[in-house]
Amino acid sequence: MLRQFNPDDVDYGRWIERERRAFIDARIRNPYFMYSLCTSLGLLLAAVVGMKLWIDHRRAMWITAEIMADIYNQDAYSRRIAQEAIEKYNTHIELCNRAIEAAEHGGAASTTGSEIEQLRGELACVAGERDTATRERDLAREELRKKSEILAEMSIRLEALTNKSGAAGAPKPSSDLRGADAKLVSHINSLQEQLYTERNSNRRLRGG
Repeated sequence: MLRQFNPDDVDYGRWIERERRAFIDARIRNPYFMYSLCTSLGLLLAAVVGMKLWIDHRRAMWITAEIMADIYNQDAYSRRIAQEAIEKYNTHIELCNRAIEAAEHGGAASTTGSEIEQLRGELACVAGERDTATRERDLAREELRKKSEILAEMSIRLEALTNKSGAAGAPKPSSDLRGADAKLVSHINSLQEQLYTERNSNRRLRGG
């Protein structure tokens, strides 16, 4: 009954052993086969390492872009608040100066006590708004400093990734990382210059 499955009476065990020996002689004991196998494994490992570095670089650039966007938005907000406070302060100071000049030239009779009190109240309100804007500016400056430190840390991490990619033999990502570092440093310098300009404006405001 079992003969129908092997009508030619083939010894499959001997055939498998013969094919196994032939495979060992033709493949495993062949130095070219081992060289090709090692080369393939090395290329596969290099591809995995390169992909990992590329993913890390993309993630670092996304985080850096988000931090830079936050810094830019915070800087724009602080500038807008400071400019509004300066305009209100200058407007009310001008009104107060006109009232004082009118009083000095004998025009005090046209200005009632309620108007003077109103001007004083507006002046106090503007002074309070100026103090609030100053506090918000200080908070924005502190937040800007912290995010600048984070950007510096991200620059160090990007430089480390650049060195790793250079060691792995990937010159193109290395040049991209260096270009990204240069743009990042340039943007940080620009933000610092804007911060210095804002400080000078605030000093002039205090002097006024």
